[in-house]
Amino acid sequence: MRLRAERLAACLASCLASCLAWGLAGNTWAAAASGTPAASGAAANAAPIGTYFTREEIRAAAAKLRADPNLGGERTLRTLRWNETKQPQATPPPRWLTRLFDFFAQSSSLLLWILGAVCVAIAAVWAIRMLRQRAPVVTVEEHAVTTVQGLDIRPESLPENIGAAALELLEAGREREALSLLYRGALSRAVHRYGIAILASATEGEALRAVNATLDPPRAAYFADLVGLWQRAVYAGELVSAQPIDRLCRGFAASLGGSAP
Repeated sequence: MRLRAERLAACLASCLASCLAWGLAGNTWAAAASGTPAASGAAANAAPIGTYFTREEIRAAAAKLRADPNLGGERTLRTLRWNETKQPQATPPPRWLTRLFDFFAQSSSLLLWILGAVCVAIAAVWAIRMLRQRAPVVTVEEHAVTTVQGLDIRPESLPENIGAAALELLEAGREREALSLLYRGALSRAVHRYGIAILASATEGEALRAVNATLDPPRAAYFADLVGLWQRAVYAGELVSAQPIDRLCRGFAASLGGSAP
């Protein structure tokens, strides 16, 4: 902007000087043509140039023109420019990191499919569990066993008064048959009357543990005494006296004849 103002002022000054030169030349030519002698230096300065302007008026106009702030003088303008200073070059990332990002970029679609499949599987498992929790639990009534270790324990296969029938066998000298009838009757009452889960292959010890876990102590004690005598007579081959068998026969109705505890 400063150079443009100086150039404009110089151009205007040169134009003004040219006008003065042409004016002086015109006056000289006019004087020569009319035969008038040239004026002296002081008279020339005061003599009119052309028809309208004197030399003093032209000098004043030139001074005023130089004093105009829009044409002459100096002006300071501030503008924004890009900083062209070179920044230090950044260190490139490691090659393995670049390869890793390239791998992720290439396998992004595959990863999205895998992630979607995992989400679907989780949702399916969650839905199945919720349905199972809300579904009504159907209890399947297990059929009571009819035999235990080959012994028939159906209620219809036993006499109505088991204790009296076993006592008749004992009095007839058939101690082992009396114990067998008492043991079958005890198992039948435990399974069919008291609802104790005894498997068909259950041993005497397993049946005793199931009875102890369900029945009250007096009934469990009677069952334990009966199992002990039965094992001694059948497995140990001992001759059991009639007195403990008689006590079991007479106590069968009192111990196992009632309803479920």
